[in-house]
Amino acid sequence: MAVLLAQAQVREPAPGQTETKNKSLEQQEKEVAIYPNPNNGVFTISFAQLDARQVELRILNVIGNEVYQEVISRPDIQTTKTVDLTRLAKGLYYVKIEAEGYSSVRRVVVK
Repeated sequence: MAVLLAQAQVREPAPGQTETKNKSLEQQEKEVAIYPNPNNGVFTISFAQLDARQVELRILNVIGNEVYQEVISRPDIQTTKTVDLTRLAKGLYYVKIEAEGYSSVRRVVVK
């Protein structure tokens, strides 16, 4: 297995361009919570201050098939969503949350 490391340079925006500031990864990760984890198939996803017009919530099984998808328009400062996967097999799932300039993938275990 090979690992490729790249070096990035930080530059000022060109004249006429705007700068987009991204939150630190640590700050972003603190803004998303999934509980309880592990669970019986019913769990809560909570996210805060994503500063986006819409948030896409997707849940994938271990082979990458999408088993749940929802677009949340105009999320509140603190948004909470209860998800029910009791109709699906027990196991590991991936919760993917995407918004403007933000993406996070979390693992959730259904027992």
